Amino acid sequence: MIEIHQDEIQHSHSFDEAYSYLKRMGEIKLTTSGGKHFVASSNITKDGRFVIRFFQNGKEYARAYNCCWRHYYNCNRTRIGMYTKALDYILE
Repeated sequence: MIEIHQDEIQHSHSFDEAYSYLKRMGEIKLTTSGGKHFVASSNITKDGRFVIRFFQNGKEYARAYNCCWRHYYNCNRTRIGMYTKALDYILE
């Protein structure tokens, strides 16, 4: 069974840097290393937490919070690593 925040990922940039970039740029279109196109955007949850949301074909597929950023799986055990890697890469 997949655990919360399972598997670590090395990123060059912090969650805050990625969130700030998306806040400045708005929604951006990206592609995973596997060739999947997606959209990333920054938002604030109803309880005030910063979140980066990932969409494919107009449907939200995953979310990354600060605590999830350096993990392949998020708080909900959803895969986010391929999305965060692509986002981290464009911040270079």
